[in-house]
Amino acid sequence: MLGDRLTRRRFLRQSSFALAGASFSMLPWTAGESAPVRGGTLTIARPVDSISLDPYRDSSAPGAWVYGLIYDSLVTLSPAMKVQPGLASSWRVLSPSKVRFFLRRDVRFHDGTPCNAAAIKFTFDRTFNAKSPGIWASFAGPIKGATVVDDYTVDVESTEPFAPLLLSMAVVHGGMVSPDAVRKQGDAFGRHPVGTGPFKFVEWVPNDHITLERNDAYWGPKAYLDRIVFRIIPEEEARVIALRTGEVDMVLLPPLTALPALQRDPNYIVYSTTGTRTVFIACTLTQPPMDDVRVRRALMLATDRKSIVDNIVGPAGVLANDMMAPNIFGYAPVHLDKLYPHDVKRAAALLEQAGFKPGQGGVLERGGVPLTLTMMSSRGRYPKDAEISQAFQAQMHDIGIRVDLQIPEYAVVFSALRAPTLTVHLMLSAWGNITGDADHTLVTTGRSDQAPPRGWNAFRYFNPAYDKVVDQARTSVNPAERKTLYAQAQQMLARDLPYFPIYNMNNIAVAHSYVKGFVPHPVEYVLPVGPVWLQK
Repeated sequence: MLGDRLTRRRFLRQSSFALAGASFSMLPWTAGESAPVRGGTLTIARPVDSISLDPYRDSSAPGAWVYGLIYDSLVTLSPAMKVQPGLASSWRVLSPSKVRFFLRRDVRFHDGTPCNAAAIKFTFDRTFNAKSPGIWASFAGPIKGATVVDDYTVDVESTEPFAPLLLSMAVVHGGMVSPDAVRKQGDAFGRHPVGTGPFKFVEWVPNDHITLERNDAYWGPKAYLDRIVFRIIPEEEARVIALRTGEVDMVLLPPLTALPALQRDPNYIVYSTTGTRTVFIACTLTQPPMDDVRVRRALMLATDRKSIVDNIVGPAGVLANDMMAPNIFGYAPVHLDKLYPHDVKRAAALLEQAGFKPGQGGVLERGGVPLTLTMMSSRGRYPKDAEISQAFQAQMHDIGIRVDLQIPEYAVVFSALRAPTLTVHLMLSAWGNITGDADHTLVTTGRSDQAPPRGWNAFRYFNPAYDKVVDQARTSVNPAERKTLYAQAQQMLARDLPYFPIYNMNNIAVAHSYVKGFVPHPVEYVLPVGPVWLQK
């Protein structure tokens, strides 16, 4: 019994689990400013449309920006990455594999049905269905499911001791859905979403706009805004023009070239915060020659990452010299700039060791077959994603590698990422950590059994030694031990290079100065516009 109590105490200390009872409130307005007023419509420009407004189906940030306002999760993460109450007013850690949540009473979904323990269990059963799991299940960890204790108490369990269990409940993808609406709408629920959040769905015109309106029956502080309209404007300069002409009030993922002028103009505010996302070039290890670590290392050495970040990325991020962002628990520096400095001669030597020699037209070949790599990238999903891919393509051309680059719309890229088989050699992609714990990055994207569609190991990186280390880390209740294990895992990734980190992304938004109360969140998927009001 004493051992169990000590284990539980260590488990409580090791993350934000002891914050039960923390208060939730609207962000305060600054003394000297006018008091917040209700009313008005906030129009937000973003580059791409949502895939679905059902968190079961869409894991993308553009989707989460919208549906994160429609649904509530059991708990939330503050901008300081601390756990706060959500639909659960408090919780109790019963063991390293079980947390009991005490729900708020009299919370109702937008369709008027009650949000009780049975409704919470419905979302868990739907999401963690072994035969057809939802998106959240692909990165929530070893969650077993939810058990109803009484009408307003629910236990969430994992199949093994799981240190980040509570953090996994705080993600925006864990929003609770109306059981009645899901049953009624079926596959169309993603176009007719119903949650308990501060805003309700109004309409969706694909590739044009999505409209939400304030939920006046919200259980928490009511939003000040009457409506929010998310407009789709793919072209960067067009988004800035729309901001300057007053067609939109806020721009997400603004063009970097426009930021200096906007920062100097008192009519606008440029918001920026260090995010948890790393943008990288992913290798498909099941597609030769990417299965040869010498080839992967050669490509890394031949990529002038610093030049790309300095000349293309700019204020959107900082050079990534490690395998994940430094603001994540368990981060450990691996110094990629020292391991793989830009060195074309070393790259050429490694490619020669792998059997590639100069052929016709200077293109490398092996056995008479030119070294041609296929690559897929998005445009506008991440800052300068297409431009980075084109720069990489040019740098590879300079050392004799032909890169056939495809840049389809993001929905095509997303579908390819989730497919059981990925046929391209390379992909410009990214991973945003949404829990603040290394487990969410290192297990979800790297463990051998996490290849799509189950998880997000799009690299098809299969390493039993790595699996053992990250498994030990997630089940340990000792923070120091977890950090040591995470450091080992990151060293393995730096050695094996299933992906080449390019930059750690800053979360940037621009708004008119009359937009008040906005504080950017480190997790890119969270768009905290609930406290926003307009001073016009």
